[in-house]
Amino acid sequence: MLWLLASFALNALNLGEGIVVCNDHEEVGSMSTAGAQGNFLSSVLARLCENEENLSRMIASSLMVSVDNAHAIHPNFPDKHEPSHGPIINAGPVVKINANQRYATNSATSAIFQHCCTLADVPVQSFVVRSDIGCGSTIGPITANVLGVRTVDVGVPTFAMHSIRELAGRMDAFYLYRVLLQYFK
Repeated sequence: MLWLLASFALNALNLGEGIVVCNDHEEVGSMSTAGAQGNFLSSVLARLCENEENLSRMIASSLMVSVDNAHAIHPNFPDKHEPSHGPIINAGPVVKINANQRYATNSATSAIFQHCCTLADVPVQSFVVRSDIGCGSTIGPITANVLGVRTVDVGVPTFAMHSIRELAGRMDAFYLYRVLLQYFK
C-alpha cells in the first residue's frame, strides 16, 4: 500500500518546492527496502542535496506531512473516542495527536497545518486517542525518526479503518486536496 505523503522544503537549495513520497509495506511494519524504515528516502535526499550541510539545512527547514486515514466516530462505537476529540465524516481533515508519539504531530507542526487549513478555507479537526485505549501508529514517526524532520500526522476521517469495507466522506478527500495544494504553495 502507498500511504505517505511527504513534503520537503527544497526551494532553499533551488531543488524545487517539495517532494511527494509514497512508501510501500506500511501495513506490515515498514521494515523493508521499500518501506518507511528503509533507506530509500534518505538516500534520495542525500543525492539531491549533494553534501551533508545542504542535507542538514534542508531537513531543518522542512515539514513532512504524513497522510493516512483517521478513525472517525463510528456510530456503533462512539465510546472509543474522547468526547471532544472525535472526528466526524465530511467535517475536514484530521490532525492526529498522541502523547506517546505514536503520531509524530507536535504543537508546532499542528499549528502550521491548521494555518494552512485556514488559508485554504478548509475545516480541520483533531483526534486524540483515549488514554486508556491502545493506539496504532503511522509511518510519520518512523520517517521522522530516520530523518529528524518535523512532522504532522493527518488523515481523512474513516469508519472501520483496516476492515474489509472502509467508508469515508467525499468532502474530506476534497478538503485534504485543497489544504495540501495550499501547503505546497
